[in-house]
Amino acid sequence: MIRTEEVYEYDDGVFVLRAWCSLRKDYRTFVSSRIQSCWDAFTQEPIGDLLGRLKKASSLDPGNVAHEVLTLSSLEIPIAINSLMKSSGHKSYDKRFVQGAKRRALVRWVLGKPRALSLLQTLPLEKRGDVEEIVERAIGDTKVTTSTYHSCVGALQKTRYTPHLEFRREELILFIAEAMLGDPAKDPVVNALKQDLLDPSFRIKPGLDDLQEFHKEFKKLKKDSDKAKKKYQRKSKPKTVSSNYRLYERGQPVRLLAIDEALRQLKVCVESERFLLGKAEFEQRVMDAVSAEFTTKDVEGEMFSKRLGEGLSTAYCAFGLRKYNSSWFTDSYGKEWLDLKTRSSS
Repeated sequence: MIRTEEVYEYDDGVFVLRAWCSLRKDYRTFVSSRIQSCWDAFTQEPIGDLLGRLKKASSLDPGNVAHEVLTLSSLEIPIAINSLMKSSGHKSYDKRFVQGAKRRALVRWVLGKPRALSLLQTLPLEKRGDVEEIVERAIGDTKVTTSTYHSCVGALQKTRYTPHLEFRREELILFIAEAMLGDPAKDPVVNALKQDLLDPSFRIKPGLDDLQEFHKEFKKLKKDSDKAKKKYQRKSKPKTVSSNYRLYERGQPVRLLAIDEALRQLKVCVESERFLLGKAEFEQRVMDAVSAEFTTKDVEGEMFSKRLGEGLSTAYCAFGLRKYNSSWFTDSYGKEWLDLKTRSSS
Protein backbone atom coordinates (compact mmCIF):
# COMPACT_ATOMS: atom_id res chain seq x y z
CA MET A 1 0.00 0.00 0.00
CA ILE A 2 1.51 3.33 -1.07
CA ARG A 3 0.42 6.97 -0.88
CA THR A 4 1.59 8.70 -4.05
CA GLU A 5 2.93 12.21 -3.63
CA GLU A 6 4.61 12.87 -6.93
CA VAL A 7 4.39 11.54 -10.47
CA TYR A 8 6.76 12.70 -13.18
CA GLU A 9 7.86 11.49 -16.59
CA TYR A 10 11.36 10.65 -17.83
CA ASP A 11 12.50 11.37 -21.40
CA ASP A 12 12.06 7.72 -22.37
CA GLY A 13 8.35 7.73 -21.49
CA VAL A 14 8.78 5.92 -18.18
CA PHE A 15 6.87 7.41 -15.24
CA VAL A 16 8.28 7.65 -11.75
CA LEU A 17 6.15 7.64 -8.59
CA ARG A 18 7.49 9.11 -5.38
CA ALA A 19 5.35 7.69 -2.58
CA TRP A 20 5.09 6.82 1.10
CA CYS A 21 5.36 3.05 1.51
CA SER A 22 3.21 1.67 4.33
CA LEU A 23 5.32 -1.50 4.47
CA ARG A 24 8.72 0.21 4.75
CA LYS A 25 7.44 3.20 6.73
CA ASP A 26 9.50 5.49 4.51
CA TYR A 27 9.53 7.23 1.12
CA ARG A 28 10.24 5.04 -1.90
CA THR A 29 10.48 5.50 -5.66
CA PHE A 30 8.46 3.26 -7.99
CA VAL A 31 9.03 3.00 -11.75
CA SER A 32 6.05 2.36 -14.04
CA SER A 33 7.94 -0.14 -16.21
CA ARG A 34 8.47 -2.41 -13.17
CA ILE A 35 4.91 -2.27 -11.78
CA GLN A 36 3.22 -5.56 -12.68
CA SER A 37 -0.27 -4.69 -11.42
CA CYS A 38 -2.01 -2.28 -9.07
CA TRP A 39 -5.43 -1.20 -7.85
CA ASP A 40 -7.10 1.95 -6.59
CA ALA A 41 -7.03 2.07 -2.78
CA PHE A 42 -10.34 3.96 -2.64
CA THR A 43 -12.46 2.03 -5.15
CA GLN A 44 -10.58 -1.28 -4.73
CA GLU A 45 -10.73 -1.69 -8.53
CA PRO A 46 -7.73 -2.82 -10.61
CA ILE A 47 -6.12 -0.09 -12.73
CA GLY A 48 -5.92 -1.13 -16.38
CA ASP A 49 -4.41 1.86 -18.19
CA LEU A 50 -1.71 2.73 -15.64
CA LEU A 51 0.40 4.82 -18.03
CA GLY A 52 -2.59 6.90 -19.09
CA ARG A 53 -3.53 7.55 -15.49
CA LEU A 54 0.02 8.50 -14.53
CA LYS A 55 0.40 10.79 -17.54
CA LYS A 56 -2.79 12.64 -16.62
CA ALA A 57 -1.73 12.94 -12.98
CA SER A 58 1.69 14.24 -14.02
CA SER A 59 0.44 16.84 -16.51
CA LEU A 60 -2.23 18.19 -14.15
CA ASP A 61 0.01 18.43 -11.08
CA PRO A 62 0.88 22.10 -10.34
CA GLY A 63 4.14 20.95 -8.76
CA ASN A 64 5.29 19.36 -12.02
CA VAL A 65 4.24 22.38 -14.09
CA ALA A 66 6.04 24.71 -11.69
CA HIS A 67 9.12 22.48 -11.86
CA GLU A 68 9.16 22.73 -15.65
CA VAL A 69 8.68 26.51 -15.53
CA LEU A 70 11.63 26.84 -13.14
CA THR A 71 13.78 24.49 -15.21
CA LEU A 72 13.17 26.59 -18.35
CA SER A 73 14.72 29.58 -16.54
CA SER A 74 17.31 27.61 -14.59
CA LEU A 75 20.17 29.75 -15.95
CA GLU A 76 18.50 33.15 -15.60
CA ILE A 77 17.13 32.72 -12.05
CA PRO A 78 20.49 32.30 -10.21
CA ILE A 79 22.08 35.10 -12.28
CA ALA A 80 19.13 37.40 -11.55
CA ILE A 81 19.16 36.62 -7.82
CA ASN A 82 22.91 37.23 -7.60
CA SER A 83 22.57 40.55 -9.44
CA LEU A 84 19.50 41.79 -7.56
CA MET A 85 20.97 41.03 -4.13
CA LYS A 86 24.21 42.92 -4.80
CA SER A 87 22.65 46.25 -3.87
CA SER A 88 21.62 44.90 -0.44
CA GLY A 89 25.20 44.67 0.73
CA HIS A 90 24.80 41.01 1.77
CA LYS A 91 27.63 38.99 0.23
CA SER A 92 27.63 35.76 2.25
CA TYR A 93 25.82 32.65 1.03
CA ASP A 94 23.34 32.82 3.95
CA LYS A 95 22.07 36.18 2.72
CA ARG A 96 22.34 35.61 -1.02
CA PHE A 97 18.64 35.39 -1.84
CA VAL A 98 16.13 37.87 -3.18
CA GLN A 99 13.18 39.31 -1.25
CA GLY A 100 10.33 41.83 -1.42
CA ALA A 101 9.50 43.74 -4.58
CA LYS A 102 12.51 42.38 -6.45
CA ARG A 103 11.45 38.81 -5.76
CA ARG A 104 7.91 39.53 -6.96
CA ALA A 105 9.32 41.15 -10.11
CA LEU A 106 11.47 38.09 -10.79
CA VAL A 107 8.48 35.76 -10.31
CA ARG A 108 6.34 37.80 -12.73
CA TRP A 109 9.16 37.81 -15.28
CA VAL A 110 9.67 34.02 -15.10
CA LEU A 111 5.92 33.28 -15.31
CA GLY A 112 5.50 35.78 -18.15
CA LYS A 113 7.77 33.92 -20.56
CA PRO A 114 5.88 32.45 -23.55
CA ARG A 115 6.62 28.82 -22.70
CA ALA A 116 5.59 29.35 -19.07
CA LEU A 117 2.31 30.95 -20.17
CA SER A 118 1.56 28.02 -22.48
CA LEU A 119 2.22 25.56 -19.65
CA LEU A 120 -0.11 27.46 -17.33
CA GLN A 121 -2.87 27.36 -19.93
CA THR A 122 -2.87 23.54 -19.82
CA LEU A 123 -4.14 23.70 -16.22
CA PRO A 124 -7.61 24.53 -14.89
CA LEU A 125 -7.90 28.10 -13.64
CA GLU A 126 -8.07 27.03 -9.99
CA LYS A 127 -4.67 25.28 -10.26
CA ARG A 128 -2.76 28.10 -11.95
CA GLY A 129 -2.54 30.03 -8.70
CA ASP A 130 -0.89 26.98 -7.11
CA VAL A 131 1.85 27.09 -9.76
CA GLU A 132 2.49 30.77 -9.10
CA GLU A 133 2.71 30.10 -5.37
CA ILE A 134 5.18 27.22 -5.84
CA VAL A 135 7.35 29.27 -8.21
CA GLU A 136 7.40 32.20 -5.79
CA ARG A 137 8.32 29.97 -2.86
CA ALA A 138 11.05 28.25 -4.86
CA ILE A 139 12.60 31.53 -6.01
CA GLY A 140 12.30 33.02 -2.52
CA ASP A 141 14.08 30.01 -0.99
CA THR A 142 16.85 29.88 -3.60
CA LYS A 143 20.31 30.81 -2.35
CA VAL A 144 23.00 31.22 -4.98
CA THR A 145 26.52 29.91 -4.47
CA THR A 146 29.46 31.53 -6.22
CA SER A 147 29.97 28.30 -8.18
CA THR A 148 26.36 28.28 -9.39
CA TYR A 149 26.53 31.90 -10.53
CA HIS A 150 29.68 31.34 -12.57
CA SER A 151 28.45 28.09 -14.14
CA CYS A 152 25.15 29.74 -15.19
CA VAL A 153 26.93 32.81 -16.59
CA GLY A 154 29.32 30.54 -18.46
CA ALA A 155 26.47 28.64 -20.12
CA LEU A 156 24.66 31.84 -21.14
CA GLN A 157 27.69 34.04 -21.83
CA LYS A 158 28.46 35.47 -25.26
CA THR A 159 30.90 33.53 -27.43
CA ARG A 160 31.22 32.83 -31.13
CA TYR A 161 29.29 29.60 -30.47
CA THR A 162 26.26 31.25 -28.84
CA PRO A 163 24.79 33.90 -31.18
CA HIS A 164 21.41 32.18 -30.78
CA LEU A 165 21.42 33.05 -27.05
CA GLU A 166 21.62 36.80 -27.72
CA PHE A 167 17.93 37.35 -26.98
CA ARG A 168 18.11 35.56 -23.61
CA ARG A 169 21.11 37.62 -22.56
CA GLU A 170 19.60 40.94 -23.59
CA GLU A 171 16.23 40.04 -22.06
CA LEU A 172 17.90 39.24 -18.72
CA ILE A 173 19.95 42.46 -18.69
CA LEU A 174 16.83 44.49 -19.51
CA PHE A 175 14.88 42.80 -16.70
CA ILE A 176 17.60 43.55 -14.12
CA ALA A 177 17.69 47.20 -15.24
CA GLU A 178 13.91 47.53 -14.93
CA ALA A 179 13.74 45.69 -11.59
CA MET A 180 16.35 48.03 -10.11
CA LEU A 181 14.82 51.33 -11.22
CA GLY A 182 15.40 53.88 -8.49
CA ASP A 183 18.11 51.79 -6.82
CA PRO A 184 21.41 53.75 -6.50
CA ALA A 185 23.34 50.55 -7.26
CA LYS A 186 21.51 49.95 -10.54
CA ASP A 187 24.22 51.17 -12.95
CA PRO A 188 27.16 49.30 -11.34
CA VAL A 189 25.10 46.08 -11.10
CA VAL A 190 23.86 46.26 -14.71
CA ASN A 191 27.34 47.13 -16.01
CA ALA A 192 28.87 44.20 -14.10
CA LEU A 193 26.22 41.86 -15.52
CA LYS A 194 26.86 43.13 -19.05
CA GLN A 195 30.56 42.52 -18.61
CA ASP A 196 29.98 38.95 -17.38
CA LEU A 197 27.45 38.04 -20.08
CA LEU A 198 28.80 39.97 -23.06
CA ASP A 199 32.58 39.97 -22.58
CA PRO A 200 34.02 37.23 -24.85
CA SER A 201 37.12 36.99 -22.64
CA PHE A 202 35.10 35.42 -19.78
CA ARG A 203 36.17 31.80 -19.29
CA ILE A 204 35.20 28.99 -16.97
CA LYS A 205 38.37 27.38 -15.73
CA PRO A 206 38.76 23.58 -15.60
CA GLY A 207 38.85 23.69 -11.77
CA LEU A 208 37.18 25.81 -9.12
CA ASP A 209 38.97 29.07 -8.34
CA ASP A 210 38.42 29.13 -4.59
CA LEU A 211 37.99 25.65 -3.12
CA GLN A 212 37.81 26.97 0.44
CA GLU A 213 34.88 29.25 -0.40
CA PHE A 214 33.21 26.45 -2.39
CA HIS A 215 33.38 23.96 0.50
CA LYS A 216 32.17 26.59 2.97
CA GLU A 217 29.09 27.35 0.85
CA PHE A 218 28.50 23.68 0.05
CA LYS A 219 28.40 22.70 3.74
CA LYS A 220 25.75 25.34 4.35
CA LEU A 221 23.81 24.12 1.32
CA LYS A 222 23.78 20.61 2.82
CA LYS A 223 22.47 21.97 6.11
CA ASP A 224 19.71 23.82 4.27
CA SER A 225 18.75 20.57 2.53
CA ASP A 226 18.59 18.63 5.81
CA LYS A 227 16.32 21.31 7.31
CA ALA A 228 14.06 21.19 4.24
CA LYS A 229 13.81 17.40 4.47
CA LYS A 230 12.77 17.49 8.13
CA LYS A 231 10.22 20.21 7.38
CA TYR A 232 8.83 18.24 4.44
CA GLN A 233 8.52 14.98 6.40
CA ARG A 234 6.67 16.72 9.26
CA LYS A 235 3.88 17.88 6.98
CA SER A 236 0.69 15.82 6.74
CA LYS A 237 0.04 14.89 3.12
CA PRO A 238 -3.41 13.33 2.68
CA LYS A 239 -3.55 13.72 -1.08
CA THR A 240 -1.41 13.44 -4.19
CA VAL A 241 0.66 16.62 -4.49
CA SER A 242 4.26 17.18 -5.54
CA SER A 243 4.77 20.82 -4.52
CA ASN A 244 6.36 20.18 -1.12
CA TYR A 245 8.49 17.32 -2.40
CA ARG A 246 9.63 19.33 -5.41
CA LEU A 247 10.56 22.23 -3.14
CA TYR A 248 12.71 19.91 -1.06
CA GLU A 249 14.23 18.18 -4.09
CA ARG A 250 15.16 21.43 -5.85
CA GLY A 251 17.48 22.26 -2.96
CA GLN A 252 19.17 18.87 -2.99
CA PRO A 253 22.98 19.35 -2.97
CA VAL A 254 23.49 16.30 -5.23
CA ARG A 255 21.22 17.79 -7.89
CA LEU A 256 22.60 21.32 -7.58
CA LEU A 257 26.23 20.23 -7.72
CA ALA A 258 25.47 17.96 -10.70
CA ILE A 259 23.96 20.95 -12.56
CA ASP A 260 26.96 23.17 -11.75
CA GLU A 261 29.53 20.54 -12.68
CA ALA A 262 27.77 19.48 -15.90
CA LEU A 263 27.37 23.10 -17.07
CA ARG A 264 31.03 23.81 -16.27
CA GLN A 265 32.27 20.76 -18.17
CA LEU A 266 29.98 21.42 -21.15
CA LYS A 267 31.26 25.00 -21.33
CA VAL A 268 34.89 23.86 -21.16
CA CYS A 269 34.22 21.36 -23.97
CA VAL A 270 32.69 24.03 -26.21
CA GLU A 271 35.56 26.44 -25.55
CA SER A 272 38.08 23.75 -26.47
CA GLU A 273 35.97 22.90 -29.56
CA ARG A 274 35.13 19.36 -28.46
CA PHE A 275 31.55 19.15 -29.69
CA LEU A 276 31.06 15.37 -29.79
CA LEU A 277 31.23 13.61 -26.42
CA GLY A 278 30.63 10.05 -25.34
CA LYS A 279 27.50 10.44 -23.19
CA ALA A 280 28.36 7.68 -20.71
CA GLU A 281 31.95 8.94 -20.31
CA PHE A 282 30.80 12.53 -19.83
CA GLU A 283 28.20 11.60 -17.23
CA GLN A 284 30.72 9.41 -15.42
CA ARG A 285 33.12 12.38 -15.14
CA VAL A 286 30.33 14.48 -13.68
CA MET A 287 29.38 11.69 -11.28
CA ASP A 288 33.00 11.27 -10.13
CA ALA A 289 33.31 15.00 -9.44
CA VAL A 290 29.99 15.13 -7.55
CA SER A 291 30.64 11.92 -5.59
CA ALA A 292 33.91 13.34 -4.27
CA GLU A 293 31.90 15.81 -2.16
CA PHE A 294 29.84 13.10 -0.42
CA THR A 295 30.42 10.16 1.88
CA THR A 296 30.35 6.56 0.66
CA LYS A 297 27.05 6.10 2.50
CA ASP A 298 25.54 9.07 0.64
CA VAL A 299 26.73 7.81 -2.74
CA GLU A 300 25.32 4.34 -2.14
CA GLY A 301 21.94 5.73 -1.07
CA GLU A 302 18.78 4.95 -3.02
CA MET A 303 18.23 8.49 -4.30
CA PHE A 304 21.80 9.59 -5.09
CA SER A 305 21.89 8.40 -8.71
CA LYS A 306 18.33 9.63 -9.35
CA ARG A 307 19.14 13.12 -8.06
CA LEU A 308 22.35 13.17 -10.07
CA GLY A 309 20.38 12.13 -13.15
CA GLU A 310 17.85 14.90 -12.51
CA GLY A 311 20.73 17.39 -12.25
CA LEU A 312 22.20 16.19 -15.54
CA SER A 313 18.81 16.43 -17.29
CA THR A 314 18.32 19.98 -15.98
CA ALA A 315 21.85 20.95 -17.07
CA TYR A 316 21.26 19.58 -20.60
CA CYS A 317 18.01 21.54 -20.80
CA ALA A 318 19.62 24.72 -19.46
CA PHE A 319 22.55 24.39 -21.87
CA GLY A 320 20.16 24.13 -24.82
CA LEU A 321 20.55 20.42 -25.54
CA ARG A 322 17.28 18.78 -26.59
CA LYS A 323 16.29 15.21 -27.39
CA TYR A 324 14.18 16.34 -30.37
CA ASN A 325 17.30 18.05 -31.81
CA SER A 326 19.22 14.75 -31.54
CA SER A 327 21.51 16.36 -28.96
CA TRP A 328 22.08 12.83 -27.74
CA PHE A 329 21.89 9.87 -30.08
CA THR A 330 22.96 6.23 -30.43
CA ASP A 331 25.31 5.20 -33.24
CA SER A 332 25.18 1.94 -35.21
CA TYR A 333 27.43 0.28 -32.61
CA GLY A 334 25.04 1.08 -29.77
CA LYS A 335 27.15 3.85 -28.22
CA GLU A 336 25.44 7.04 -26.98
CA TRP A 337 26.84 10.46 -27.90
CA LEU A 338 26.25 14.12 -26.99
CA ASP A 339 26.35 16.56 -29.90
CA LEU A 340 27.01 20.06 -28.55
CA LYS A 341 26.59 21.63 -32.00
CA THR A 342 22.83 21.05 -31.69
CA ARG A 343 22.60 23.53 -28.82
CA SER A 344 19.45 25.68 -29.14
CA SER A 345 18.36 28.96 -27.55
CA SER A 346 15.12 27.82 -25.92
